[in-house]
Amino acid sequence: MRVLLLQAVSTIPGGECVYPLGLARLAAMLKGKHELRGLDLNLAPYPWPAVIEAADGFQPQAVCISFRNLDPLAGNLISFVPPLKTLATLLRHCAPRARLIIGGAGFSLFARRLLEEVPELDLGLIGEAEQSLPLLLRRLDTPATVPGVVLRGMKGPAIGGRCRALDLSALSPPDYVVFPPAAYQARNSYVASMGVEAKRGCPRRCSYCLYPSLQGGGQRLFPPGAVVDELERLRHGYNVNMVHFTDPVLNQPAAHLRAICREIIGRGLAIGWTGFFREDGLTSGDLDLYRRAGLAALYFSADGASEPALKLLGKGLTLGQIERAAQLAAASGVISVYHFLVNLPCETPNSAAQTKRLAERILEDHAKAGNPAAMVFNNLRPYPGAPLTDSLLAAGLLDRRTDLLYPVYFNPPPFDGLRHQLNALCTKPEHLGLVGGESPGVVKCAP
Repeated sequence: MRVLLLQAVSTIPGGECVYPLGLARLAAMLKGKHELRGLDLNLAPYPWPAVIEAADGFQPQAVCISFRNLDPLAGNLISFVPPLKTLATLLRHCAPRARLIIGGAGFSLFARRLLEEVPELDLGLIGEAEQSLPLLLRRLDTPATVPGVVLRGMKGPAIGGRCRALDLSALSPPDYVVFPPAAYQARNSYVASMGVEAKRGCPRRCSYCLYPSLQGGGQRLFPPGAVVDELERLRHGYNVNMVHFTDPVLNQPAAHLRAICREIIGRGLAIGWTGFFREDGLTSGDLDLYRRAGLAALYFSADGASEPALKLLGKGLTLGQIERAAQLAAASGVISVYHFLVNLPCETPNSAAQTKRLAERILEDHAKAGNPAAMVFNNLRPYPGAPLTDSLLAAGLLDRRTDLLYPVYFNPPPFDGLRHQLNALCTKPEHLGLVGGESPGVVKCAP
């Protein structure tokens, strides 16, 4: 069967472009059984002619669409649903006999709704598709027998039930032929385009986050040796010198990341990497190990910057733990980026003052160490099914008529300008490292 693997629009024009790791993993499962072609609309300057060309030239019998992101977040009011509708309309016109199958994290959040919104789509898959998609392509005439399938008009659970969590040690490595890494190498300025998985799932129960529902509430770990095999393959086979670990939390369990780092060092592998880290449990010894293994940037996502915010978000962190981690990060010399959500439902003058004090302390710690910090302040994007969203609806703080399919941010007065005030705080010369020192560096992603 001729199968077109297609990455839907998932970034704004000129935005940072992420390698379609999910489709590369699916390509590995389909290789040798189907004729494959890949198309990433984020690489095409003009995506719609590229769709027409792929459909006319390849004449696919099935098109597997990855709909990863609903919108670009960070306060943007752009939705990726309209481009999805355009994509499906074009495919239906140019490849009328092809079966249009959609999956991805964005689809899993709104599976039934998106099938109704985009009638050209034939069916969808929720959850992990490495096992279900190969089975579905064999059973396109009887899709109801495939776990994870969603059909238009159905109610209740997915037909066939949810797929069982995959044994990651049994998965094939990603296939890089259909989507060559070279096409992504020189595109980004600030973040690594290539992703690598060390684990899936998250045992945390943060009130605003859907990682446990998307990937499972328990951690499933790739063997450390297999993770480093993949890093080595990217470095030596594709000249990739910077990757981002896609894990919800990279340094938990700590022993797993330590094993990966020791393997990298033992092999003498020179590759840079980044990832998201938890603040509690971070040690100077671990940071030294990470740095020697190639750590290029620490991303922290405490999200709460006041005690009320941390409690509301269910982070299981304290302000002291966040500041202690920042002190260690500053001293390590590694580029550090801190993400916080502000103007949450618990915001008061006191919590806003706590947020400002924490931000100032982190910036000052980094400035003193000659390692300026970067901070990202955002407002809450509520998602259906998240406990915090349910609380907002129950309290009348979020209108039940609000369509969460499209970009929505919780940012009511009187603290609706707090995000911008905090951003301005970060631009002080002493916080940028422009007083008595050199300008801060950036994570370089191009080879």
